[in-house]
Amino acid sequence: MGHRVVKIKNPKVILTEWVPFGKNYMTEFIDRITLREYQRKRIKYFTASEKRDVKDKAIFETSEYQTTVNIIDFVPETSVKFTAEITGDGKKDVFIYVDYLGRCIYASEIIKAEDEKEIISLDNLSFIIPDLILDSSRIMSHLIAPPQRYLLETLYGKIKVYKHVTVLTETEIEINEYTILEISQVIGAVKNIIEVDDGLIIFGDFGIFISHRNPEKFEKFIYYYPFIRSITGVSRDLFFKLNNIASKLEVISSNLESGVDLEDISEIRGELSRIDRELAVIEIVCGYLKEIIEFLNSSYPPNFGDFDLMILEKVEVERKLKRLNYRIIEIENILKSNDSLATSLARLLTTISEDLERKIANQLAENTKYQVALGEAMEVLEIGIFGVYALEAAHVLLSTSGKEEILHHIKILGFPLEFWIILIVTILGVYVGKIIIEYRKKRVLKE
Repeated sequence: MGHRVVKIKNPKVILTEWVPFGKNYMTEFIDRITLREYQRKRIKYFTASEKRDVKDKAIFETSEYQTTVNIIDFVPETSVKFTAEITGDGKKDVFIYVDYLGRCIYASEIIKAEDEKEIISLDNLSFIIPDLILDSSRIMSHLIAPPQRYLLETLYGKIKVYKHVTVLTETEIEINEYTILEISQVIGAVKNIIEVDDGLIIFGDFGIFISHRNPEKFEKFIYYYPFIRSITGVSRDLFFKLNNIASKLEVISSNLESGVDLEDISEIRGELSRIDRELAVIEIVCGYLKEIIEFLNSSYPPNFGDFDLMILEKVEVERKLKRLNYRIIEIENILKSNDSLATSLARLLTTISEDLERKIANQLAENTKYQVALGEAMEVLEIGIFGVYALEAAHVLLSTSGKEEILHHIKILGFPLEFWIILIVTILGVYVGKIIIEYRKKRVLKE
């Protein structure tokens, strides 16, 4: 029957993610984006531009992109609401909400996509959402503090590409195999559909699609439930990361058992150092999640109206929060196991390294002794060669002088004089050879 395009009117895209915050980081964050920090330090942080009205705006510039931040409202130590204008291929205004739990919400109304205005196809929307995810990640990466950025980059790399996606529309959607296929482009494979107040909430792998004549009714639900799914996603990421670390540790253990050399030890020590840093980050993030989940469990049900509580009950939020508790306990146990194994392998590596270094040192000592003995033998041989040269020279001189017969008849202590001449010359040659070799040794050592 061909491809059927599903179009919706003025879709609102809401992205939700968790970023490590807390009240201290929240205070610093609010100070930074409201310019309080720079006002206290008397630092001019506005960009110099005649084309922009910077009187009431905080403008942050980098070499990669530019965004203008407009503060809407903030509660000290608790939360802040602001808009960010993303410039690039086209300008997009994004509403951003951040609170001390680490709940980050990015919202944008899509009024144009390609040649479509107001009525947007899900095909085009599926291309816009990844851009929003990347742009929001870049904005937040530059606004948060370096320690927060380090935690996120250790877990996800330079740019975090996963965010929970919520699409809101007032367009009524008829559920069939074609519309489900189209909707899955923006929220992932469809897992569940519930009817609420003549509207639909469609749950996918990584998002929610809400179709209702008055989508604003779902504001508190969107504020609450996607954050839980975001935390669930982070817990899965930690679990995956720990399993990956466990596999690395198993390989290292196998390599240590099979035997290693000094080059291998250096590589393994570097790998263990990287694993240690990752485990430290996971422990910090796990601590954040544990506090958040305990807070959400203790404050459930939230102070919402009957309509929102009814939806939360339908999607079994309470059960999911309890499951998150168990997941955190499981992560803590695996973290302890990996940490213990990494510590044991580090100690074993140190022992193997020390044993190997000791063996190498002993071998070097033996080689040194051998080389010294060989050198001494060579010195004796060279000195003897000098003596032989002197003996041969004396013999040749006596033979060519014609005095050999005369000297033979002159005896001292019963030995002919030629014997004493040859003996003295040989001893002198040995002595001269010894002097020359010692001089050469001192010169080489000095150099």
